[in-house]
Amino acid sequence: MTGVRASVEITIDTENLEASAVFWERALGYRRVRERDGYVVLAGPEGDPRPGLIIQGVETVTPGKARVHMDLRVPDPAAEVERLTRLGAAALREVDERARGGSRWTVMVDPQGTVFCVCPAREER
Repeated sequence: MTGVRASVEITIDTENLEASAVFWERALGYRRVRERDGYVVLAGPEGDPRPGLIIQGVETVTPGKARVHMDLRVPDPAAEVERLTRLGAAALREVDERARGGSRWTVMVDPQGTVFCVCPAREER
């Protein structure tokens, strides 16, 4: 292990944000820790080691796109993108939603084509 400190969140695309958020809150015993236009972030009780869950509202699920993917949250996203690229991943695109109150992240694929995102670490959980 290289000492990389990353937290993992799992993101689910849904056409019914509220219904999906309520279902996963109840199914996992999670709580809402953040909401903004188009997203609900869920987490387990304090100290729970399970990954966080992001419910992402979409108008329609993109054909061919996995509805579920991982977000790696790291202190230095640029360095992590470089490290993962050296391991065989490829950066697909940069997304910047800071104007909407979000953050900036990189959409990547692993060597087998699995899509995931590299995002800045959250300040609070």
